[in-house]
Amino acid sequence: MKVRIGTRRSDLARWQAKHVASLLKEKYPHLDVSFTFVSSHGDRDRKESLNIVGGGVGAFTKESEEALLSGNADIVVHSLKDLPTVLSAGLILAAVPVREKAYDVLCGVAVSELGYGIRVGTGSIRRKAQLLNIFPGIEIRPIRGNVPPRLRKATTKAGMDATILAAAGLERLGLMESAFSILEPRLFPYAVGQGALGIEVRESDIALCELVKGIEDYSSRSQVDAERSLMRRLEAGCSLPVGVVTRVDNDKTLSLYARVTKADGSDRLEDEITGNIRDAENLGIELADRLLAKGAAPMLAEATAIRKEYTN
Repeated sequence: MKVRIGTRRSDLARWQAKHVASLLKEKYPHLDVSFTFVSSHGDRDRKESLNIVGGGVGAFTKESEEALLSGNADIVVHSLKDLPTVLSAGLILAAVPVREKAYDVLCGVAVSELGYGIRVGTGSIRRKAQLLNIFPGIEIRPIRGNVPPRLRKATTKAGMDATILAAAGLERLGLMESAFSILEPRLFPYAVGQGALGIEVRESDIALCELVKGIEDYSSRSQVDAERSLMRRLEAGCSLPVGVVTRVDNDKTLSLYARVTKADGSDRLEDEITGNIRDAENLGIELADRLLAKGAAPMLAEATAIRKEYTN
């Protein structure tokens, strides 16, 4: 059987595609795996903030989904934090392999050095809001691009003192030694789906759906299902200031903590839920409803309005 994996050309995207290929080959040694490359909107437009490019939603995934729907690829591999919670019609999230480090790390300075006037580069509304909420005196500098150039700007102090990056991305590229501090998740909750990979397949391709299920990890899938159902219920795109921390105990109990932060960092709402892992999606929905009851909707609407100001 032949399987063409659609992927972007960045170093990280290539690593992710090759990792999935190796998992498939290990499970199915006779599988013939090849790669087809896709250029995304987010890759082509490196000047604008991700909150501006396409509204930040699907900036790195839309073209990959189009390649899948057109038959130019059989499966596509995504960083799940980039994949919208509502997929294109005809596509499904068929498998989630073992999730890696979900938390963020600070590069350029240590957490203890964060204070008034320290310049931190990030293009993420979530990271900006959470930083300003915890360290109100810092200065946020917008930054875009792949992991290595963002890291260089922080380590060489090129217009900024530090940047925040996903630990999983650094580890996959062999750059984890560049992390000055781990941002403890309960202090700095990570993005929905962060650290996890998602394999998207055409819903009609039953045989391929069953094949990739062979490399799925039940615990990881349950975590991201809970997180993504929370995000979907909040009607919050992946670029809005929602952070989560998810834990699974003994493959039986799932705990989900979520925080919604005001875009300027001046306020935040948080709550937590624990239940049976089999109810992962419902737990995410229930927690979202709790946050909405506390007033999350106006915070998210404000963040959406701020984002839209730059698109008009």
